Amino acid sequence: MIRAEEKVLNFAERHLDLLVVAAVTIIGFLIRYGLRDLVSVDADAFLIPWYREIKDQGGLRALGGQVGNYNMLYQTLIALFTYLPVKPLYAYKMLSVFFDYGLAVLVGRLVYTYAESGRKWKGIFAYGTVLLSPLVFLNSSAWGQCDAIYVCFEVLALFMMCREKTGPAFVFLGAALSFKLQAVFLLPFFLLMYLGKKCFSALYFFILPAVMCVLNLAGVIMGRSFLDIFRIYLDQTSDWPAIVKNYPSVWLLLTEPDTPQYYWYLKKAGILFALAAAGLLLTVLLIKKVEWNARNMVYAAFLLSYTCVLFLPAMHDRYGYLYEILAVVILFWERKTAALFVPLYCLTLLTYAHFLFQAPTQACTAMSLVNLAVYIGYLFLLLRKMTGGSAPSSGPGA
Repeated sequence: MIRAEEKVLNFAERHLDLLVVAAVTIIGFLIRYGLRDLVSVDADAFLIPWYREIKDQGGLRALGGQVGNYNMLYQTLIALFTYLPVKPLYAYKMLSVFFDYGLAVLVGRLVYTYAESGRKWKGIFAYGTVLLSPLVFLNSSAWGQCDAIYVCFEVLALFMMCREKTGPAFVFLGAALSFKLQAVFLLPFFLLMYLGKKCFSALYFFILPAVMCVLNLAGVIMGRSFLDIFRIYLDQTSDWPAIVKNYPSVWLLLTEPDTPQYYWYLKKAGILFALAAAGLLLTVLLIKKVEWNARNMVYAAFLLSYTCVLFLPAMHDRYGYLYEILAVVILFWERKTAALFVPLYCLTLLTYAHFLFQAPTQACTAMSLVNLAVYIGYLFLLLRKMTGGSAPSSGPGA
């Protein structure tokens, strides 16, 4: 071996962690760059037309009225993009990709902080798993969707709660709610913390609408009402009248996907059923007197958000994004969940393939049964860990 070669190999050995992070970061970017020109159905039918409509109405001046069905904050960002010399499709994707990286960093930090052993490499591999996950890069750089944005703020809110920084946790959850209604799936966890830890006042929940009002001020300044901030979400609940929207929920056992038949009969019953399921799980967690250390908080947030999506009607294929990301965190803490993690991710990948690439894998009864089995598996495994495990109450750097 020549001297120069030996020096290179010694350098690589000493800095292997940094080289792995750099390689994953670059590969993740190249994957996303390769998907930059893919125009999804949503981009073609909604996102790009909304961009053009906002631009035609004068950019920020368009915030005086509703364009599309996203909240004012996302519309504000679109309006700002209209002033930049960038293609509309690229603008949407660049924003989401930026949060892909932020989300990967947060997941890596969360795993690193509360891992019991091998913290450095578990954190690095968690970062890489999120960044190279097909669910993540397809969502942002192929689909052009913004799920990484609101989930990034949700994970940050959860991390703050783990560090007992209640105020910032509510602020970040309010930011998540400002982007997407589906951020509400983390709300049962915050209710659990209020009832279980008894370490903050119910008045903290008023931070959520306050943050939403502040972040949507641009629309209000342009003439919108503060009520419009919340009315947009109420309108969204009736946009797609189907009990099942390509997500393998329990409702696939009763009805066909993407059909409005029986929607108006089952909608309210489905919502109440989901509330009962989440309430039952919340009650069990309270009765069991769980020690609310950081890892148990993440387990509870995962189970409660999974419960909401699995049992609520009219769920889309992307609505499980939060619990799918938290499943990555749990995977690096509890290796036994690998047998559940793989089918969980495959189910979502199949539904993505149906929508993005017209693959014949629309959510079906068999997928619903598998999803239910995976949920039950996580439920039993994590409840046992929470009620009798030895997870640390805090980690280095907390």
